[in-house]
Amino acid sequence: MQSWEKRTVLMPSKPLGLFQDDLADAMATALHAIEARGGERRGWDRPARLFTVHLESLDSRSIELRMVPTRSWNGRDINPADALINVARNLPHPPADLRRREYADSPVAGAALMFEGWARPNNREPTEYEQRAAGLGLRVNHLAPDRVETRCVYGVDINQQQFHVFRARGEEARVYSTSEPDMDDATMRSGRIPHALNRIVHALREGRHLF
Repeated sequence: MQSWEKRTVLMPSKPLGLFQDDLADAMATALHAIEARGGERRGWDRPARLFTVHLESLDSRSIELRMVPTRSWNGRDINPADALINVARNLPHPPADLRRREYADSPVAGAALMFEGWARPNNREPTEYEQRAAGLGLRVNHLAPDRVETRCVYGVDINQQQFHVFRARGEEARVYSTSEPDMDDATMRSGRIPHALNRIVHALREGRHLF
């Protein structure tokens, strides 16, 4: 078994305060800090990183990341989303009646994938071609003349709350979560990466060794 690199990221002195659920807000704060310090501070043009997140309690002053060795989840060096889907393909779906669990009572608090890519500007609706391509599962954002370079952190915690930290190059990061009352839950849960992370995190929560 390959050794996992461990990294520590300091938590901000105050939580983001974006979400009513204390656990969800703690995870959102952690992922926001991870993107800022492990992503933005380290710079752009870096490979995708898959990691588990460990928080001992809501009052923890630091977050421990355990980086999954790339060879363990993307040994063929394919698109990171496709690689993650391959890992999750044969894992069971989390049950619909999943019991809420404190982060301190689980082997992990969650897992996340940080990666860079292309997106269309927020102030432009997708073209008909882009809509058709999305329906077929094709990636076409990199072909748009007004494409925007982005860094994303998709995360899922052990209670199946999903998080998305999104930063366009040169801009501030934005944070979304399915725990947010106004969030379109169907939209958040429809992506291939969150769907794969759901299965992976549930398996880790149950103590299964995947990598």
